Amino acid sequence: MLLTSNDKAILDGSRGEVLQKAMEALVQLGEAFDAKDMVDIGYAHVHAGMALYKGDVELIEELASLGAKMKVPSSTNIANADMGSWKQTNAPEKLVLLQKRAEVAHQSMGTGGCFTCTPYWAGHWPTWNTHMVSIESGVTIFSNSILGALSNRDGYFATYAGLTGRYPRFGYHLQENRKPTHLIKIEASPSGTSDFTALGYAIGLKIINAVPLISGLKLRPNLDELDAMGVGMATSGGMAMFVLPDVTPPYTSENISIENLPTFKINESDLRLVYDDFCNGKEQNFDIVHLGCPHASYEEMKHYAKLLNGKKISNNIELWITTNRTVREMIRNTDLIKSIESSGAKIISDTCPISCHFARTVSPDPKLGIKPPKINAVVVDSAKQARYIRDMIHCPTLFTSTEKAVESAVCGNFVPRW
Repeated sequence: MLLTSNDKAILDGSRGEVLQKAMEALVQLGEAFDAKDMVDIGYAHVHAGMALYKGDVELIEELASLGAKMKVPSSTNIANADMGSWKQTNAPEKLVLLQKRAEVAHQSMGTGGCFTCTPYWAGHWPTWNTHMVSIESGVTIFSNSILGALSNRDGYFATYAGLTGRYPRFGYHLQENRKPTHLIKIEASPSGTSDFTALGYAIGLKIINAVPLISGLKLRPNLDELDAMGVGMATSGGMAMFVLPDVTPPYTSENISIENLPTFKINESDLRLVYDDFCNGKEQNFDIVHLGCPHASYEEMKHYAKLLNGKKISNNIELWITTNRTVREMIRNTDLIKSIESSGAKIISDTCPISCHFARTVSPDPKLGIKPPKINAVVVDSAKQARYIRDMIHCPTLFTSTEKAVESAVCGNFVPRW
């Protein structure tokens, strides 16, 4: 792999031990994927340092103590606790204090500490043809498909790239890998973000690790619906990019070719199947209703406020609405937050049900004293959240639309999408 003189200086240790170790990892990654050289990146969405794994936080602290600094604008992915309002989720204090240690370390490193899976709603908006890195699959597919930035699904390598400002040129950093591989004909009429997560999830059940070209949508989706469709694909099919002409740069209705592409159809029954597959809980036996997967945008918060205005959440039911810190601040001292909180709903940042102390698929430090609570079922409006709750919390889900999820929280009985 061709390295610049600056790359070589970092690799031989001339720029310090931290950067040397980071570059060694990136070189190994590039060699594994036959990268010819490296690219300059303009943005990094990096690992938060998860408090459920004490060693994870200690690794971030070690980097900070050695003087590590982010080379490019950066943001942090979702964490294990809402560090500002942790008591409303009944998070163990020891867990929160450990998570705050990671936050301090990130601040020292110059990382933008938004702790979210939707940094784009917090102002991190990499532009067309910007090479970037991301630990979060939803950020990757949003950036590739909607913003026209160039990103792989990077895992912890995103941190190494953020420190060095460099990344091997392979995968979606190559234009030839960003061309459509399959044609998806939509013969359904999705409406709202819930349907679009189901649509994306249904596409991911048809093809995996592909670049689907989406056709047949009767109406142009808004940004929240595009976001929802992308995370659905990423969840079920491992997708990092889709192409929607006149949305995905540089593709337009005039310059796109569909010749010789394998073709699949998605109809209403495919959407219903996704909803049905994630309705495996008892309809009158749920504890939590969750909205905001991925973390809600300002427009979604407006929608939730409208749905909840003048209503009250049923006794013994919790309604969690997760968003990022920026959006939360945007609605502070407004009628939106009054409508939401007066209903009894909880606005939560930094984390979500699958990443907080509910998770059962991790092995937390015994000294933290974390015992995941027993949860009968969770009502959700996102196929991604339904899948991860099933796999990470190990409890049943009830998947429905946003409107019906709010109705379920108010009446205390599950209201299905259809």
